[in-house]
Amino acid sequence: MMIGLDIDGVLANFITPFLQMLERRTGRGSIDPASVTDPNFMQHPFLTKEIVLECMEAVSYDPEFWRTLAPLPTPEQWQALDQIAGDHDIVFITHRWVRDTYDISQVTCDWLRYHGVADPIVHFTQDKKSVLVRELNIGLFVDDRHENCQDVATETDALVLMPHRPYNQEFDHPRVRRIQQLDELFDYLSDK
Repeated sequence: MMIGLDIDGVLANFITPFLQMLERRTGRGSIDPASVTDPNFMQHPFLTKEIVLECMEAVSYDPEFWRTLAPLPTPEQWQALDQIAGDHDIVFITHRWVRDTYDISQVTCDWLRYHGVADPIVHFTQDKKSVLVRELNIGLFVDDRHENCQDVATETDALVLMPHRPYNQEFDHPRVRRIQQLDELFDYLSDK
């Protein structure tokens, strides 16, 4: 089975360093991660769309931001992911922006290798992820963003798993299965 995994919010802790950047930009002090109830920060009490987009663009030009993201899985979960890659084809699908100033593909693949993925295959897109899921014939897709999960669940036949995060708690879809830990993905795949 072909498996598609998102990176940021599934394997990499994007939210913490991004909130730190927003804190520096706004100068309003600490932003509690629990106050982020949607992945676009639009429901936040003082963050504006302009500030969020400005910070998103800034990190897209900063290779160090991506190199230093903390992993979300434990070392054991990284090992399990690498073992699964022996039985299944795994690809990574991300909305990270490609820039001319550095090679985001190299930065991303190096980060994945550092954490234990031997030969990562990463697809970068600004399109709907369902397009790649369909083109690659992905049977299982994991993403933390409700928009991506809804898109893939609606437009493809893939099983969609969504890690539970503070910013996706309100989302519910009959074809999206919520998981608490990546171990639930591994348990599912051990039966396949």
